[in-house]
Amino acid sequence: MRALSFIVSFLIVFSVSMAWAQPVPFHAGIARISVPAEEPFDTFVWYPTRAEEVPWQAGPFTVSASRNAAIADGEFPVLLLSHGGGRTGGGPLVLRGLAAYLARQGFIVVSPSHGKTRLSGRPLQIMAALEAMMADPRFKAHANPAKLGMLGFSLGGAVALELAGGVPNFRHLAAYCAMHPDDVQSCNPGPSGDSNTAPPKRVQSADLPPPRLPLKALALLDPFGVLFERDGLVAVKMPVLLFRPKQSRLGEENTRALVAGLPQPPRVQYVPGGHFVLTDICPVALMKQAPEVCEDAQDVDRAAVQADIEVKIAQFFRDRL
Repeated sequence: MRALSFIVSFLIVFSVSMAWAQPVPFHAGIARISVPAEEPFDTFVWYPTRAEEVPWQAGPFTVSASRNAAIADGEFPVLLLSHGGGRTGGGPLVLRGLAAYLARQGFIVVSPSHGKTRLSGRPLQIMAALEAMMADPRFKAHANPAKLGMLGFSLGGAVALELAGGVPNFRHLAAYCAMHPDDVQSCNPGPSGDSNTAPPKRVQSADLPPPRLPLKALALLDPFGVLFERDGLVAVKMPVLLFRPKQSRLGEENTRALVAGLPQPPRVQYVPGGHFVLTDICPVALMKQAPEVCEDAQDVDRAAVQADIEVKIAQFFRDRL
């Protein structure tokens, strides 16, 4: 019996060790698609490939994914990614590490460059980007739109919630900002230069349905959630994983509103650092230009925070798509 117990124990330890020793399933490829629209925009698509990764430079950013490499054989779930906004409008490459990691894990990640598009136009850009990716001959035989998830960072969290069925309430947001002038990150000018509290300039036509996608799961990175009341979240019934930095300058009410309002309360994971700890480590060229984005508290290890988040997000979508 002792010999048998020893053999069983050995096999368990050996199998666990082998599981940790398994290589990454794929490498990361990347392609840029030009999306036709009233105002055309670019979309980055990260995807699994068997080709070796060849890093390249996009402005100040080093992108660790091979450009236009052949996609790996097989069919893969699709993840949509909406970056943050702020006065600059943001860009997909601030989340390039997360996107590449997910591609290596067997996901196709679609992330449009929103530029300075207002919140009201960003869900439409996501839908157009998905349509363009699905029409691209490189991806249409490999992307499985029935396994569709979405990630959103900051303002991108509101985009994800809208596409999942959420209805924003700008009057509620204006009232919140009047009572919380200290929450400047929720209420100060957005990418269009207007206050975040301003309602959309273009009202959705009554004969057009609001933008919606059949999303199966959401991962939200310090999302702009205070825009939504409980009544506006009743249709958002899929599982939600939410990461909240403990020292974020985005008001805590953005998280509380979603915990209280979502029909299926989100799984909230608190992480060290400020709002931008969820974005990639800044290139040296940007550190002096944007210290509020690039600098972390002395005891915060941004690389470690992101490595933990990447693993959890990949497992979350793997279990639910």
